[in-house]
Amino acid sequence: MIRITQNMMKNDIVYNLNKHEQNMDSLQNSLSTGKKVRLPHENPVAATNAMLYRSRITEIRKFIDNIEEGQARLNITEGAVRNVTDILHRVRELTIQGANGTYERNDRAKIAVEVNELLNELVEISNTKFKNESIFAGFKVDRNAFEALKSKPDFADREVITKVVYRGDIGIQQREIEQQEYAGINLAGNNIFWAGNDGVIGGTNVAGFTAANNQKIRIDGKEIQINAGDTINNIVDKINNANIPVRASVSNNRLVIKTTSPHQLWLEDIGGGNFFQQTGIKDPNQPPNETSASATRLGQSLFDVIINIRDSLWKNDISSLGSKDLGNLDAALDNVLKNLAEIGARTHRFETVMKRLNTDEVDMTDILSKTENIDFSKVVMDLQMLDHIHRSALAVGAKIMRPTLIDFLR
Repeated sequence: MIRITQNMMKNDIVYNLNKHEQNMDSLQNSLSTGKKVRLPHENPVAATNAMLYRSRITEIRKFIDNIEEGQARLNITEGAVRNVTDILHRVRELTIQGANGTYERNDRAKIAVEVNELLNELVEISNTKFKNESIFAGFKVDRNAFEALKSKPDFADREVITKVVYRGDIGIQQREIEQQEYAGINLAGNNIFWAGNDGVIGGTNVAGFTAANNQKIRIDGKEIQINAGDTINNIVDKINNANIPVRASVSNNRLVIKTTSPHQLWLEDIGGGNFFQQTGIKDPNQPPNETSASATRLGQSLFDVIINIRDSLWKNDISSLGSKDLGNLDAALDNVLKNLAEIGARTHRFETVMKRLNTDEVDMTDILSKTENIDFSKVVMDLQMLDHIHRSALAVGAKIMRPTLIDFLR
């Protein structure tokens, strides 16, 4: 039989009172902070889950910020491209009007003036900026995407734009819109402002050509390895199998490279050799979008098309206006509309992902709240119940703890 002493009873009461006070302190802290767990050791599982949920919410909000930036850029881009289509439609009307045989030379010269003004506006649109960054310049956002070169032709009565050169690159800016999921937020200017397919015919005879050493070339951003001993036919096959919208061939002993979708060719010798120089396609130290003077360029930009139309009007060249110029303009308009559809598709994707992320954020916030936030009404009830128990324990303890001999001596 266990002997119950006065000290044992006192110790039990003190222990229980301390435990009550610890529980009351924990509930009071929960009420003041609104959280179930103050320190990880109190509930390691809940603390870990809460950190994971909070991290996911932060991640979702960053993705939403990226999407909002992308949508803003694409909205500016879409507005600019729509303005381009409006200008092209107006130029088309003027081209058809100028090709009408009932008009005189002076009438066409007046139409040419309007086309020239539309060309100037087109250059301004091509250099549209967002947050002081060129939206059509690829990665080179700190400069104008296009540079207009001017001179005074013999047939014009003023200085006009005679050439527009692309000064950007083919870079597509990516933003992460979900874990390991990226989307482009820009379109390169040499895609949008291009008319039909591009192509180049080298100025050097490549019959019997063999690569002297290992080297690399890059076409539209795609690296292609050329090995020592590769013949021109081997290299042509490698280009055609590179999974890019470009086809290569050899015609009349000349290397021919053409695009299969409207855009400006981007050709670079990048390591160990100078294949494009050897085949007469490029001169040393040329930008990737320019070709050798000995090569034949097959494509033209949208600006070239407008310049040709304006010049045909000034020269009173009716035959060119009604056939070649109008056909090239239609090809340019088709390409612009195709890129406008691409912008719409990206915008729709952003909207879809944004909707999903907003739903995920609400759900994750709700789960986080249930994991770490207290039920105030329940905690208040528990605190009141514990306070009542604590007071009862104090009352019982006062009766159990009998007076000692010291108390009598006092």
